[in-house]
Amino acid sequence: MAQKNIKVLIVGSDSSVKGGITSVINSFLDYKWKNVYVELHPTYIEGKVINKIMFFLRGICKYIKKLINNDFDISHIHMSYKGSFIRKMIVVKLSKFFDKKVILHLHGSEFEVFYNSSNKVVKLLIKNTFESSDKVIVLGEKWKKTIQKIAPKSSIEVFNNAVSLPTYKVKWNENNINILFLGVLIKRKGIYELIEAIKILHKQGTVKEKNLKFIIAGSGKEEYAIKSLISKYELDYCIDMVGWVDKNKKKHLLKISNLFVLPSYNEGLPVAILEAMSYGIPVISTNVGSIEEVVKDNETGFIVNPGNIYEIVDSINKLVINEKMWEEKSIKSRQLIDRDFNDEQYFYKMEKLYWEIFQ
Repeated sequence: MAQKNIKVLIVGSDSSVKGGITSVINSFLDYKWKNVYVELHPTYIEGKVINKIMFFLRGICKYIKKLINNDFDISHIHMSYKGSFIRKMIVVKLSKFFDKKVILHLHGSEFEVFYNSSNKVVKLLIKNTFESSDKVIVLGEKWKKTIQKIAPKSSIEVFNNAVSLPTYKVKWNENNINILFLGVLIKRKGIYELIEAIKILHKQGTVKEKNLKFIIAGSGKEEYAIKSLISKYELDYCIDMVGWVDKNKKKHLLKISNLFVLPSYNEGLPVAILEAMSYGIPVISTNVGSIEEVVKDNETGFIVNPGNIYEIVDSINKLVINEKMWEEKSIKSRQLIDRDFNDEQYFYKMEKLYWEIFQ
């Protein structure tokens, strides 16, 4: 007798929403599962507030219908913070009312800040939402400890984000060094600190001496202000703002880049960092979220403190003047992804979790 497929409903943002969570959800939809059928049920879309509310309400109505008809076995709910928590809390409550199995997948970023700044009622709701879920997935050991403090009775599993290993590995090019920033253009991502670091590198003469080209890929509410700052500092000659990029454009940018910089103030475990390292690109990032579980300081790149512009400058200088150092970190970056952050291992483990919950 053939083994039945588990039907998993992925609850999260619409595929049109830009960001790392969408990338993770798309990887679930693209993966060729053996005994699992996955379907996306979006509850969030970008746009005007009224459009967001109406989209969510329609999504909830459709979700209730699916619950009544028993259209799926497991609800795999992807959650961030603030409004995302409120929406997903409602989904969790509805699911448990219908006795449906729930996996709550936390994409960290500023969730701890959100929790600490919430009132007692919201904190209690957060605790209850985690503890009423059958499983809580977090992006690293650091996040596991955080959620254990918030909701001690939660059943927590660590699933680091994962990517496929490309056949292509980047090469050193001392005549043309491209440094890539890939992410939403908001203050939390440390984009202003990167611009200030580039200004210092320009004054030091490193930009022209090493022919550095900084590629900023992404869009967001700080985009206009960033462009104005670049013009003010007269850095247009070495910074290329390419806007938001699709999957194919992103692959092209990774292939032509030598360094990846993401000086964030809060993160979970950015897929963009994993993607960069899978191509053999050393990474300069911060000691927030679960980043240190993949960016090993002075091994696969450099870890800097959030907001420390001079540490960013120093790290870039070290890597652009030392080909041997760059090559060592390039090789180790790719090896680490292949060993610990490979998507085949990730989805094999995820399918086991689905069956464990379903049975």
